[in-house]
Amino acid sequence: MTAIVLVLVALAAALTLGLLAREDPGYVLISRWPYEIEVSLALFLAGLVLALVVVYILIRILFRVFRAPRDLHHWRARRRHDQADRATLTGYARLIEGEWEEAELALNEGLGRGSTPLLQYLGAAYAAQQRGDFEARDRYLSVAREEDPEHLEAIEITRARLLERAGQLDEARGVLEDLHEQGVRHRAVQRMLLGLMRSQHDWPALEGLLKRNRDLRALPRAELDSLRQEMHAQRLSQDSDSGSAWTRLTRRQRKDPVLQAAYARALINSGGGDAAERFLRKCIVRQWDSELVRLYGHARSQQIEEQLRRAEQWAQRHTDDPDLLMTLARLYLENKDREKARDHLLKAVRLGGSREGYLELGLLLESMGESDKALQCYRRGLQSPESKDPPRLSGELSAAEGELVPLIDVEKRTQA
Repeated sequence: MTAIVLVLVALAAALTLGLLAREDPGYVLISRWPYEIEVSLALFLAGLVLALVVVYILIRILFRVFRAPRDLHHWRARRRHDQADRATLTGYARLIEGEWEEAELALNEGLGRGSTPLLQYLGAAYAAQQRGDFEARDRYLSVAREEDPEHLEAIEITRARLLERAGQLDEARGVLEDLHEQGVRHRAVQRMLLGLMRSQHDWPALEGLLKRNRDLRALPRAELDSLRQEMHAQRLSQDSDSGSAWTRLTRRQRKDPVLQAAYARALINSGGGDAAERFLRKCIVRQWDSELVRLYGHARSQQIEEQLRRAEQWAQRHTDDPDLLMTLARLYLENKDREKARDHLLKAVRLGGSREGYLELGLLLESMGESDKALQCYRRGLQSPESKDPPRLSGELSAAEGELVPLIDVEKRTQA
């Protein structure tokens, strides 16, 4: 563009000189004894312009010659930069394909260069871990910290993720706790730290962290409430004095069916059948919950007939509840009434054939000497999903077919 402008300017100047020289050519006299040079003004100006152009070209050539080493260095740097970027793309393509050794080799070709050196180090660390070379992984991460301190938080979060995936939970938790103490409040750090405490069953530490709501504002409230619920449930089930743990809960928490079930389970496991029965009965009367109803069949009180009578009263309003039918069957068994227990178990598995129901029915039938039918129940239990949602059945009980309970259509149930 500049050359075009210069050519146009030169043409305009030449045209102007030509027009002036036509009317009055003038002359230029250069005298130096014993010589005299006389030329027309137009020719002199044209020669002057030509001389300036030649001088300019010579200066440019000299300038380029002196700058050649630096230009060559810049060209080589740009070439290495482009090669490093291509190597990074190739390395990440190999990572996606699962070719860990090839990925690490490709990333090492441009390691520390290119437009994304941090991605090169992190990708190489991931590839090294996938190969099982933890020392190389740590080395890549250490160099990344030294080369790019501005992104230290991202590097440490990646380090914690890699440690967690490698099963080094204590080391990963240490990294996250250091970040948390330094005031890093990223959602990823908080969620990973809470998840590690949960997986390690460190409920006291989890409780201490959950108490500091300001430190966890980045996480959704529903997620924190779910963690608090699980933490209280674990404390109720693990605390030797579950009654004391229950009284420490707030009134709102004591209305939570999940925590009620955890407390009832703790009472049952500790041998407090009467206390568990009274507690479950009150909770079920206030709010019907399938898990509480199921646990009511495990709470064996001293007054089993009274407990059975209350469950039968509930059955008048909840006739087709599989959990209540299972509870009634357990209570009938406790009361030595095997026939009624068998009938309720059969109805329960037909309405919602869970593995637990099939197993208990099979054990009952086996104890009654009906081994063939018990084996059939065990087989149905293996074919049924673990979920207690009402399944779709492939057919009703048929005496001609000799089937005790119907087969559950697992595929249809999954689609439902």
